[in-house]
Amino acid sequence: MARKVEPWDEKQVDEVERLLKAFNGSEAVAAVMDVPESALDGLCERAFGLDFAHAQAKFSAVGKANLRSTLYEQAVDGNAKALDMLAREQLDMDPVKRRTAPQQKPKVQLEL
Repeated sequence: MARKVEPWDEKQVDEVERLLKAFNGSEAVAAVMDVPESALDGLCERAFGLDFAHAQAKFSAVGKANLRSTLYEQAVDGNAKALDMLAREQLDMDPVKRRTAPQQKPKVQLEL
């Protein structure tokens, strides 16, 4: 017999939002919140007005934006690794991608 799943309280809603901002999927959210995956759509609908997939997309985008903002702030503050990562991502300045093997000149045989 399936147990009845209670709507999330404010603290639980905040926890789900935090999990989704950290790019967790339905399996992880269900495990942490101790609910069946099949209940996530209804719970998210009540909490966020969105089904799980749309709530996940929304909060993952927020998490990604927060992460990128932090990376930018670190780069501007002089963190060399953050600057390198940001340049690679935003300016396509990946030195590994730019490296190419030296081109050898084709051997041409001259016929007489």
